[in-house]
Amino acid sequence: MDLYINATSSISAFDSLQGLQTGDADRFTCIEPDYKLIIDPRQLRRMSRIMRMGLASAIKTLEIANVQTPQSVITATGLGCLDDTGNFLVKMCDPDNRMMNPTAFIQSIHNTMGGQIAMHLKSNCYNNTFTQDVLSFEHALLDTIMLLEEGSIESVLLGGIDELTELKHELTSRLFKAQKESKGYFGQGEGSAFFSISGMKSQVKLETLILSQDVKHADITDYVYNHLASKGKTLILNGKCGGNSDEAYTLTGQIFGSAPTISYKKYCGDYPTSCAFATWLASEILTQDVVFDAIPHPEHVLIYHAYLDRPHTLIHLSVC
Repeated sequence: MDLYINATSSISAFDSLQGLQTGDADRFTCIEPDYKLIIDPRQLRRMSRIMRMGLASAIKTLEIANVQTPQSVITATGLGCLDDTGNFLVKMCDPDNRMMNPTAFIQSIHNTMGGQIAMHLKSNCYNNTFTQDVLSFEHALLDTIMLLEEGSIESVLLGGIDELTELKHELTSRLFKAQKESKGYFGQGEGSAFFSISGMKSQVKLETLILSQDVKHADITDYVYNHLASKGKTLILNGKCGGNSDEAYTLTGQIFGSAPTISYKKYCGDYPTSCAFATWLASEILTQDVVFDAIPHPEHVLIYHAYLDRPHTLIHLSVC
């Protein structure tokens, strides 16, 4: 079954108008819209920052796709609502043993964003959240593909969301101090990206998703050689982020050859669902009539995402 991205929206540190990121040396903070123009201000008061980011991206995506109520909502998050989780844990250690507000605990659950989207849209459809760390978005995308291929529904609202809090930035900077100080490390990031995916033909086609043990695995090498060797211009978006993370990409040159390559994390930073940003960026590159990063307009984009000791993933998008 052929699947297509009918609409997409993203909130990230990347300025799509100027092609610049707004992060500092080791931190990428999202450029956030005026949420009052998208979400009822009365609801905003009770929403954490990550829920605002996720709901705003979802609403914008559905508006572009001209869909009022999605037939399925699938979300991915590696770390969930970190701000609420951090607040709850810090208050647990209060030496004065003051009464705790249960709201932070209730909103710290990983599937809070998916539930919030469903409540806002008054949707009681299939709603699932994937929390497989750096593979969260890929598993959510795999579930989307399988669900649509079953034929029980026609479209899926898919999203990947993670936030960067002060507490997380401080703790991670300590844990990965050596990586932070290594040459080429892009730093930590955050973002929210949503997609409306269906079998209805549009500008961007989702060719395939592959999860392999490593880049040498036959699933990836065979696909590249058999499906892209005779096709048009291909751009590679990889998840290199500097430091030890780059060791997972040592053999990519042998697999992808001389195809132009961009490390997409230099625009969004490193976070568990950064592959959702890469998918949004690939869709923008394929559909916008601009030359991105001095690379001629491609017909195919391969998103290659890898970490040491984790399965490698390959997502292929093409222009229709």
